[in-house]
Amino acid sequence: MDDQELYKSITSFKVANEYFAFKTERIRHLLEMTEPTRVPLAKDYVMGVINYHGNMIPVVDLRMMLGFESDEDEHPETSIVVIAVKDEAGVESLLGYKVDEVDEVFSYTDEQFKSEVVLELDKEMQRTLKGTIHQGDKFIYLLSTLEISKVVES
Repeated sequence: MDDQELYKSITSFKVANEYFAFKTERIRHLLEMTEPTRVPLAKDYVMGVINYHGNMIPVVDLRMMLGFESDEDEHPETSIVVIAVKDEAGVESLLGYKVDEVDEVFSYTDEQFKSEVVLELDKEMQRTLKGTIHQGDKFIYLLSTLEISKVVES
């Protein structure tokens, strides 16, 4: 087994003073914050949709979705992380998540990954967390792109 197989790449970001991450291979775009167009009758945490190169991308306020208080203030670091999610049929769709700040891209080993999660979230959101990675002085919670997209769709 070569060294490349031992490491997994993730992109971390900050939400309400906690660190979360998606697998880097699932991230399609990191965008500056753009005001989405509201969608009638959408869930509170669905901010609306944005048009990105002809693609209509739903944008979710990850802070609200995870149960943290909303931050209505504008911050220059606020970004939209656009991920690709494949359904059971293999069809790929894009979802955007508003985050407070994109942190870093790094690789981790299996030894750094722990399936335990100490962050307390409601039962539905707890399923979206795959585990915890210790990086420097940070604990980063790895989010499942498939599970978190199911919460948005439900």
